[in-house]
Amino acid sequence: MIDATHWEKLRVMDPRDVTARSLADYDAPSAEYRLRILTDEVRISPERRAVAWPPGARAAPSTAPGAGKPPGFNYWLVSVVYLLSAKALQPKGGWVSATALPYGEFFFRGPHALPTESVASAFADRPEAFERAAEALGGKPWPAARGAFVLPALPRVPMLVQLWERDEEFPARASFLFDCTAGDHLMVDAIWSLSTIVAKRLVESAG
Repeated sequence: MIDATHWEKLRVMDPRDVTARSLADYDAPSAEYRLRILTDEVRISPERRAVAWPPGARAAPSTAPGAGKPPGFNYWLVSVVYLLSAKALQPKGGWVSATALPYGEFFFRGPHALPTESVASAFADRPEAFERAAEALGGKPWPAARGAFVLPALPRVPMLVQLWERDEEFPARASFLFDCTAGDHLMVDAIWSLSTIVAKRLVESAG
């Protein structure tokens, strides 16, 4: 699922450098990286060119669609690209739209529009369920706005997710914002995949 050159680049990298940049862990006996995406751990093996859940783990609650299945392509892409590209930069706390990131204005449109509609639809009349889902994924309330949570999407790539519930005048709406350093860690295709993961896990975590 991932280009062989990416795997080879990751295989020959010094794990100490990779973990310092990405804040992932490395298990020397298994030669695997262990990376948190939200509250889920994925294990990345450059030797086997594989991304997997820990033994016995499930990616989602047992009631969620796809629970127990292996990680899909979005997890593979985000994991490998992040380990390759992450920089030793702390988030700055400056929130920007995806279109404000490098190349984002041209990429995040049409089929690559961020999947905010699925979140708005799932929680249109359920703001409390949205709050519970965000907190279940490690989110912390953002004090500057109602219905907004900062999610630990990746160790160095937080996301700000906000929900406006439906009312008599307007339909429900959701937005995804990114720390202004997100483009230093991920290219736009991986940012889109990460957003897709976040949207899917929010909906799944609502039960």
